[in-house]
Formats: sequence, structure tokens, C-alpha cells
Amino acid sequence: MKPLFLLCALALTATGFGQKTKFTFKLGTEYELPRRTADLAFFGNEKDGIVNLSLKKEELNIIRFNTSNLNKTSEKVIELKEATRNFLSEMVADFNTGDYYWIHSDWDKDGGTEMLYYDKIDVTTGKITEANHKILQTTKIGGRYAGFAVFGSPMAPGADGYFGTGYKTTEKYQYDYDAENKKLLITYRLVPEKKRDKENFDVIGFHVFDEKMNKLWGGEFRMPYNEAIMDNSNFSVDSKGNAYMLAKVYDSESRRERDKSTDKPAYHFEVMKFTKDSKTPIIAKLSVGDFYIHETTITENTLHDMIIACTYSKKSKGTGTDGIFLATLDQAGKLIQFKNGYYEFPKEELQKFESARARRRIDRKDDYEAPNLKVRDVQVEADGSIFLACEEYRVVEHTSGSGMNGNRMSTYYTYHYEDIIGSRIDPAGKFQWVRKIPKMQRGRSGRGTMGFKLVSDASGYYFLYLDNLKNLDIAEDEPPKTHVDGYGGQVMVSRLTMDGKLSKELLFDTREEDIMIFPADFHKISGNRFIGRARLKRNLFQPLLITTK
Repeated sequence: MKPLFLLCALALTATGFGQKTKFTFKLGTEYELPRRTADLAFFGNEKDGIVNLSLKKEELNIIRFNTSNLNKTSEKVIELKEATRNFLSEMVADFNTGDYYWIHSDWDKDGGTEMLYYDKIDVTTGKITEANHKILQTTKIGGRYAGFAVFGSPMAPGADGYFGTGYKTTEKYQYDYDAENKKLLITYRLVPEKKRDKENFDVIGFHVFDEKMNKLWGGEFRMPYNEAIMDNSNFSVDSKGNAYMLAKVYDSESRRERDKSTDKPAYHFEVMKFTKDSKTPIIAKLSVGDFYIHETTITENTLHDMIIACTYSKKSKGTGTDGIFLATLDQAGKLIQFKNGYYEFPKEELQKFESARARRRIDRKDDYEAPNLKVRDVQVEADGSIFLACEEYRVVEHTSGSGMNGNRMSTYYTYHYEDIIGSRIDPAGKFQWVRKIPKMQRGRSGRGTMGFKLVSDASGYYFLYLDNLKNLDIAEDEPPKTHVDGYGGQVMVSRLTMDGKLSKELLFDTREEDIMIFPADFHKISGNRFIGRARLKRNLFQPLLITTK
């Protein structure tokens, strides 16, 4: 067990750094979990306390902490008697009301029935006050066949790849809140009735709940196009409880990205609005012009219009991103491109934090595009401005050996979480700025300690992540050094002010303090407080509270 004086030293060190920056850190009581226990969620609030949920096989662990000093106040182990081998933990619904709902699913193979439940958890006592409240029941749902290391939870949660010895169908349901966090949309896709995409029309379930998890409405809708023509991209819900789906619709069943006769995209996008009182969706078509859309999102703004934010490319093939495309669906159902519509990344910004060779290559290419970008966060501000955070992410397959003549073939994957691209468009539609935040993270077990946590307020945008110490004072003409997942690392915070000024500061060194943290997994428990856990040893943990000033 870690000596107490070292724990105190860490708290003092973190506080010392926090006084210079915007953050303070506090570590709480050590707690131990059984081996191969999956961490499900931290949640709570400043008044009532904080709870950690974890799961091992048919046992749910509920540990409660006092918010002021992070001391452990209670610990309970609850046997999930009704859970089958198909049981899955889904998420904790938090509407910022002080009520918390642990949502979990199960699949009755013999009866052909999918079921979704919630347990209401009282954080003041650390107890379940309402158990196995069924909110959905339907026929078999499609999902992702994934490896599992422990009962009811995938390996490497949040990672883009799963590995394990057992397998289940996961990612059956999708969960989306409205802008005010008062409505929750749950969507799913039934298993196709026919195997051929050209013959099958997807059936999608839409169910909307209020902040007390009362169902406002729900239904299953047959899509207007067959599966060969239409891809479901994203879902959202507005403050009135209307549901939305953003879909990619091809011109034909051949599913070509480019129309050879016009040299333009051979598809368009549609926003489908689903309401309580209609069995058919309201459809608004969105033309993409001459560009090719990659990553897509749809979210509500403070005026209750729906904002469609996408990355786009000038090329029909490849993983490059030329910039951002924005459109707005107003309350009258009119879909228009947002102000200038297309916002191209400036080449001079993409050249920063690259090697001399890479800068020359970028300079030579008139059509250079940022590679492998994923949209991680979209924030619509109260004044109507929009901020997008993208991250370079890729998976690389490594194979050795030929598999012939006794030469054994071996394959493994590495996961790369690299530079962050932050972009801000002001309320007038002007591309205010684009900034690259240099980062180079590599690992072999999904996301692990990689990725980042975005914290924002009126003063700017703050990115917390693990980094290599050599990147603290990195110059714009050099590439970042690599941080390897699982081997210590420094907790860095990169700040982008509202006018686009970039700065970076060191918060503390996890290697010196002998802990491991997972920045991307921190959960917001109030307007300026975030909770996560630090790992001391294989099964020994501490709650770690981050507070912004």
C-alpha cells in the first residue's frame, strides 16, 4: 500500500501547480477492487456525494465518497440475481437534477427478446432505490460483436478496438441528450429481416425520456430507403422531445462515392425528424456540393435549431480532411448551409509541429489535407459561435512471419492518438481561427490512458492529456515526442483562449507520483468539477477530483 506521506505530497504538488494554472487536484481514500473488475462510472454532485460503480460477473460494487475530502463513506456489493450471460452495463443517465439512473440491458435468446432497464441510485446513501425498472422491450437488435474480458463490460472501454476471450453483441443502443440535458433519446437498429442490403429496409427504434426517465414517446420506424442506398450517420434530440437522424443517401445501389460523369459526390445527406404524433419522418435534404463528407454530427443550439457539423474532403478517396462544413436546420424545418458553409483549414497551421521533411511535403501539395481526423467534441456557445475539437486517430496493423514452412505469423495492432485540431467559427459565420495542439500518443490496448478531456468556460478551451515531458516547450518547427500508453507520462493542459492563443503547462508527473490516470474518462459532476480515478496498483485505486477556478 502506498505510504500516506506520498499521497499528501501528490495533493500538495497538484495544488501548487493548480495555483499557477486554472486547475486544482485532490486525491481521496484508497480503495481496492477484485481482479478483472470493470470500472463503469463515477457520478454525483457537490451536495450529495460521489459514487463509483464497478462490475465483476454478477456482482455490482457501489462505493460512495464524501465530496469535501474524498473519504470513502460506504461500500456495498449487490448480487445481480436476474442477470444472464448476455447482461451488459450501458451508461449512467445524469440530467443534472441529483437523480442518477444506471441503464443496463439483457437479451433473452430463448424468448427472442431484448430488454433495457434502469436502476435508480441514491448518491447520499450509496444505495439502489429502484431496481430493474424496464423501459424498453423489443425483438433482436443489431450491434457489434466484441470481445469481453469480464462479465458485462467490454475490454478497454472507450477504445476503438476490443479484445477478449468471451464474445457478446455490444453497442446495441445509442444515447443522446438535448442541449439542456433534460431529454434523453435512445435509439437502436433491429436485426435486418433480409440478408441482402438491396432488399432490406432498416427498422430503427426511437424512444425519448424526460429527466425522471419517464417515456415521453417511442416507436419503431421503417426507413424510406433500402440498406444499400442509405447509411445512418448520427442521432439527436431537441428540447421539445423531437428526434433527429442524419443519413447519407446514395444516388444508386452501387454505393459509389463519386459520380464519374459529373466528377461530384454520388450522394447527398438528409435530416429526418421523428415526432410523437407522426408515423413517418419529416425529411430535409442537404446538398454537399462538390466536396465529400467524412465525419458527421448533429446537435441542438441554444436557439433550438439543429446544427450539422461535418469534416469534408476535396477527394473521394483517402482519409484526409480539408476543413469543416456547417449547416442549420431551423425550427420551421428549413435546412440551410451555415453562413459560409465550408471552412477550409489553413495550410500554414497544419505545417506547425511537423518535421522539416513533412513541412516541405505539405508545402508542395496544393491539395494537402489533414490526415485521419475524428470529430471528438462539438460545442455550440450561448452567443451562437461553434467550436469543434478533432483528433488525429489511426490504427496500424503489424504482421510478422509468413505463416508458411513453419514460420509462424503474428499480428498485433497499435493505436495512435495524435494532434488535436481546434476550430472556432464566430456567430457571424467567420472562421475565427484554427489551432493545432501537438500530441503523439501510442499504445497497444485500445485507448487506455490516451486521448484527452476537454474543459471549457468563458475564458477558453482546456485540453487535459498525458504527454512526453520533452513536449512542454516544443517549438513550432519540430514534431512532438511520443508518449507510450501505460508508461507514466506528464499531465499537461493546453489552453486555447477565445482569441486563439495557445499555451501549455505541466500539472504533474504521474511517474514521479507512481500513479496512472485516464484523462478522457473523467466525468463532470458539477459546473467546474470532474471526477475520475487514479490507479496505484493492479487492483488499488483512488478517486481524483479536478476543480477549475
